[in-house]
Amino acid sequence: MDGVGTEAAHIKPAGLHPGVMGRLCIVTGGNSGIGFELCRGMAAAGFHVIMVSRGAARGQPALEKLQSEFGAENVEMMLCDMADLANIPKLHAEYSAKFDRLDVLLNNAGALWGTSQKTAQGHEMTFGVNHLGYFVMTETFLPLLRATEGSRIVNTASEAHRGSKLNLDDLNREKKSYSQMRTYCDSKLCNILFTRVLAENLEGTGIITHCYHPGAVRTRFAAESSGLIRLFFPLMKLFMIGPKRAARNGLHLALSEDAGTSTGQYWVSRKRRKGNRAARNHDNAQRLWEISEAMLDE
Repeated sequence: MDGVGTEAAHIKPAGLHPGVMGRLCIVTGGNSGIGFELCRGMAAAGFHVIMVSRGAARGQPALEKLQSEFGAENVEMMLCDMADLANIPKLHAEYSAKFDRLDVLLNNAGALWGTSQKTAQGHEMTFGVNHLGYFVMTETFLPLLRATEGSRIVNTASEAHRGSKLNLDDLNREKKSYSQMRTYCDSKLCNILFTRVLAENLEGTGIITHCYHPGAVRTRFAAESSGLIRLFFPLMKLFMIGPKRAARNGLHLALSEDAGTSTGQYWVSRKRRKGNRAARNHDNAQRLWEISEAMLDE
């Protein structure tokens, strides 16, 4: 086994019951790109991996590849399209019918949409999937994470947050014309702010949570984009890193002793970073949390 798999197999999983069988992880968006390599790395580290895919047709080839490497008994697929948040409780019901614990939740599913679209709940698509998807996944699976000693929540964010002009009074972009890149940047800032408040809310529970920038990665991330981004993305890929390398950041947060010594932080290249001023704004982080809760209660 090479690449991420070999590296992950040699990371000592601090606080995650080393030597005890039955460690479980969920990876959303696990059938391609960074998510697929996160699945590989976690399986190599001895976890039973639940690869969450938007659809069976797209997920099946990835599942078969992972099962050929690690055994059919160690990797399975469950379906959940984050564009409809009602699918998350269904995913939880399927999971909890089989398992009573969860060691690591890797919130990774996300994308950039080239045109203004809405989720099934009527939220702007990029915000709805990239932020509210993380929010609802975490909230829904939190009882299982609380029941598992040393559990962790890892959120895929991005250095793109530095391009955000987040307006907390217009999270669904109803007051401004749609900008695919600006909306994506806003959603990645939301990931960092969400992680900050989540860590505060989980203080004293033993649950560790972090977020990270995976790097500029050659993935299907821009498959739903339009205009110049879609036109030039194939050229930009020549200068990007591969998903295996990008996944090392998330695996470090999921498995390493280093990441277990703190919580609620933003990481780049497996090192703690501050993020920009907006990412460190506690008042906005708390307000985003409250607005998100209100949206989900509607």
